[in-house]
Amino acid sequence: MGTVELKEWTIKDPLNCIGYNAGVCWNAPTDSDHNVKRALGCIKDGHGRVEELPDVYVVLDGWSAKCLRELYTHIGGSPTRMQASTRYIDYEKNFDIVMPPSVAANEEAKKVWNETIAAIQQGMTKLKELEVPKEDYTNLLPLAYESKMIWKVNLRTLINFFGMRLCNRAYWEIRQLSKQLKDALAAYSPEWKIIADELFKPKCEQTGYCTERQCCGRKPKKEDVIAK
Repeated sequence: MGTVELKEWTIKDPLNCIGYNAGVCWNAPTDSDHNVKRALGCIKDGHGRVEELPDVYVVLDGWSAKCLRELYTHIGGSPTRMQASTRYIDYEKNFDIVMPPSVAANEEAKKVWNETIAAIQQGMTKLKELEVPKEDYTNLLPLAYESKMIWKVNLRTLINFFGMRLCNRAYWEIRQLSKQLKDALAAYSPEWKIIADELFKPKCEQTGYCTERQCCGRKPKKEDVIAK
């Protein structure tokens, strides 16, 4: 399983950060108690712009390229990322694979999987011997190969991320990643614990209904709620 490591550049007092900056707008008191209360009020009232102030820096290691590619849909504005290069790192020597549970639980499927991965490894070795550049033969890497990324992301994007990826219908691996990241942030500081408990939830928990066309049944669908 992949790992999640919060870096020390991650702000420890995100609510104070939000509350202080919002207080400047109104020339309001900016002590800690007022800041936290003001921040929670802004968030509750839907002033999403203030959520862009606190930044999180997290290293994601050992997750499949397929999983990390799904993070790209959550990158916009100030969030950014740096990922292990397939141009400069020599994956021909070795690359680890994330095996889906559905494959691991089926011996015949696992045999097919391992044979395919071995063939890819051999193919890259042969292409290297034929002096094909590393940046070209690594195109053979499967989406399941383990990669590493550092992700800088703000609170507003994280709320959207958790709303989508804590959903029961999210891909199993990114759902694991999102649960680990939520737990890591909740343990990082008391203010992040408040945010994780209150805001890091699947969309249906935020809205009270499911907005997806295909529903897992955890909450009623939006049209059913409207009909009632």
